[in-house]
Amino acid sequence: MKYPLSVIGFALMAQTTLYTAPAALAQDATMQSQPVAQDSPSLARQAVEWSQDRLAELDAALAVLEKKTAELQGEARTRAEHALKTLRERRDAYRSQAEGAAANARTWTDAQVAAARKSLDDNWAAFQAAQDEYLEATKADLATRRAVLAAELEARQKAWRKSIDDLRVQASKLAADQKAAINARIESLNAQIDEVKARVERLQDASAEAWGTTKKSYADAQKLFSDTYMSIRKSIEDATK
Repeated sequence: MKYPLSVIGFALMAQTTLYTAPAALAQDATMQSQPVAQDSPSLARQAVEWSQDRLAELDAALAVLEKKTAELQGEARTRAEHALKTLRERRDAYRSQAEGAAANARTWTDAQVAAARKSLDDNWAAFQAAQDEYLEATKADLATRRAVLAAELEARQKAWRKSIDDLRVQASKLAADQKAAINARIESLNAQIDEVKARVERLQDASAEAWGTTKKSYADAQKLFSDTYMSIRKSIEDATK
């Protein structure tokens, strides 16, 4: 499919702006302290604890696609309903595993937590693949694709905000000089989250190819948030020893 030059131009600009937000997160994490390693036991455990918050993104995406399916007719409706069935199954599998992990993670060994995290990530990836299949099967337009991403981001914002509030509670127990330094880092992280959200919201036009790049940028921002959050949390824990 061909797109007007104005749309393609905006798409390229959109990709550029989206990449600057994760870069800002990365720079902040490096300046403040080294990010926690991806295979760190504490980060893996935190990822498992976050799994139920992550579930909200799947529910949000499904809600958008269910609404879209209701607007379709004929063969397109049949294809959409078939794809939705697979999506619901993937979501339910993730929900079941997330609930089990949340109930048991605190008593698991690091090896059990790491295995649970990998399985959760695999189920997450399976949902994303099924979602892409839905979009392709129904020949979803760009507005639908943007709506899915916006819904996922809105759900993720709530989990990010909750994590920020948790850091603030932990920081409130520190000595005054330590508290000031930690709170400055927390506010910086909070501002960066606002910037990610603002940049995604400004994506009014993009090509289908740019939408894929946008999703990748959003995934990068999620990882960088996790690394920065864990870096701050570790600083708080070290300060209370």
